[in-house]
Amino acid sequence: MDKIIEEFLSQERSLLIAPAGYGKTYTIVQCVKEAEGKSLILTHTHAGVAALKNALKEQQIDKKCYEIETITSYAQKYVKAYCAETLPDITDKNYWIFILEKAEEIFKNTHIKDVVKKTYSQLFVDEYQDCTLSQHKVILAISESIPTHILGDPLQGIMDFNKETDPLVSFYNDDLKDFTQTSELSIPHRWQKEGNNSTLGEYLVNIREKLIDNLENDAKNEIDLDNSNNSFHFIKTSGNAYLYNGINSETNIPNKQTNKNYTYKELLKCILNNPKNSPSYESLLVISKPPYIRNKSQVEIRADLKSMLYYPTLHLLEAIDEKSFYELSNVADEIITEGLNANLKKLYEFLVNLFNKTDIDKWINTKSYNLIRKTNEEDKQISDEIQELIVTFNNSKQPLLFGKIIEYFYYTLKLKCNRTEFIHSILNAIKMTEHGNSIYKTMVEQRNKFRRVGRKVDGKCLGTVALTKGLEFDTVVILDAESFKNPKELYVAMTRACKNLIIFSQNTKLQPF
Repeated sequence: MDKIIEEFLSQERSLLIAPAGYGKTYTIVQCVKEAEGKSLILTHTHAGVAALKNALKEQQIDKKCYEIETITSYAQKYVKAYCAETLPDITDKNYWIFILEKAEEIFKNTHIKDVVKKTYSQLFVDEYQDCTLSQHKVILAISESIPTHILGDPLQGIMDFNKETDPLVSFYNDDLKDFTQTSELSIPHRWQKEGNNSTLGEYLVNIREKLIDNLENDAKNEIDLDNSNNSFHFIKTSGNAYLYNGINSETNIPNKQTNKNYTYKELLKCILNNPKNSPSYESLLVISKPPYIRNKSQVEIRADLKSMLYYPTLHLLEAIDEKSFYELSNVADEIITEGLNANLKKLYEFLVNLFNKTDIDKWINTKSYNLIRKTNEEDKQISDEIQELIVTFNNSKQPLLFGKIIEYFYYTLKLKCNRTEFIHSILNAIKMTEHGNSIYKTMVEQRNKFRRVGRKVDGKCLGTVALTKGLEFDTVVILDAESFKNPKELYVAMTRACKNLIIFSQNTKLQPF
């Protein structure tokens, strides 16, 4: 057995520092192999759950030997089963704090301790740098029952969305005093695999030291993109990628200089189109950091970017608890309760969340909110079919029949939808909702299931650093790299690439501090 793994498993509570790409997933898999009994493995993202499941499957490890979930979904499962109090709504900003506080109490209960001891022989927690103090307390409570082994890297702790109310655990103070730190992983396996980019791996080792210095010592180390030793591609731009949607991020007014960065757009489209049919460009991740635009959510801004690129199979990654999933489910419930009368304003507002506004305006008048009377025979037939679907729905107000209206616009009219995961989730929730039940409730259950089972991410994707953390792609494209001021975000973004890293930036030198 590897000495590091042996040392790691020998402690009741152990900590292993594991930089990106140094074999953390491999280490967890080997630990599960060596450990007796059933291992509980917890992590933070559904993509991470899927990646771990895939790694264990590749090693042909029996599913009876492990259970994998996110920390929050695992805590939620026990709270739903054993908490006598009424849970707040999942959209409540204090929902997860409530879940974690109650989970800590539950895991300290003598009877629950017995359940945990009888079920598992040890606990592994991945990506520990992303644990909040509330999550850390839950892990400590579980560790009173079974040996607990945690893995993490302080340079990858980027999930500090609630840092005011629930800050991340610190590797530098006494937060982890109960855990014995073992030898660090020291070989960048991700880039040393045959066919991968070993030169990029060496470069990332060097900039890691600079970024840690910036993080720990408030240093001002710059990253010189011209000094890459041919380990990655740097493309200097004259503006921001998001100029192409024609909106100035500060004023929210159409920008008259959208052609200024035409080359930026064309180069990015060329990379996606992969004209040389290189296999390494079929596993591709575009990482962006959307600017602030008034009255638009971050996911809507990224959807606009996807639309601008005109690449249908580029998958827009969405957060599990993206609030629009729940908001639109509530609107659907209102429509099913009230029906659709002659005024189709509610339907119009629902559809423009899914499709291009211009496409919907062709069929619904935005002044009277009635179906537009068509003279063209083909269009008239479509309008009549929409009317018939609405009448059929109104006669029974069944969720399934409302879904038929949405499917008509999506599948029959083939209207463009840049958020495919969004529309598929909405349609699935509607299909799974029995008459009289709430689509909102079904959506909550659906997203919770998604949280537990994980989501495989591959192909060509557009995401943020947070949504792609823990994943790896052959090719990674970082847009507007000058906007990454946090050294952790820049490090995580750059280390997703195995073979090709392409950086678009207005600046030759980055200032991640």
